[in-house]
Amino acid sequence: MKIAKLIFGIMLSAAIFVSCENGDNNTLPPNPVEGECYIGTLTVDQNDGTFYTQENVEVDYQIIDGKLNFVMYKVKFANGMPIKLDMVVEGVDCLGALGNYTLAGNNIIPYAMGGPFEKYTITELIGIITNQTMNLSFNCGEYPVTYQGTR
Repeated sequence: MKIAKLIFGIMLSAAIFVSCENGDNNTLPPNPVEGECYIGTLTVDQNDGTFYTQENVEVDYQIIDGKLNFVMYKVKFANGMPIKLDMVVEGVDCLGALGNYTLAGNNIIPYAMGGPFEKYTITELIGIITNQTMNLSFNCGEYPVTYQGTR
């Protein structure tokens, strides 16, 4: 009986571990790398006539199989959010080369805190990345978001 409980416990732990792997289909560093990230301003329209702004937001990206993945490190989307989190957005369409890209995406489920955030599905994403600047605009759920960063 003890062996059966042990095997069940191991299987349950493995299932939990595997389920937490969603949204980690990239090799972006878990923390921003100084000099490689874009640093800029995140602005979120609160849909009540006010805007939430966060300065010094670090964003990094990578391209895998022709799709762009990016991570916004330690972000809040409203003053009332109790913690900052890292948000990963994967599978963005991109055109360009050598650090100059035009981005577009729709209906992308972001990942944060180890899992998907369907309520905040990314829609109407557009952006331009150069070697020196990153400009993004998208809806995160019902909230319009912009980001302007430089290296």
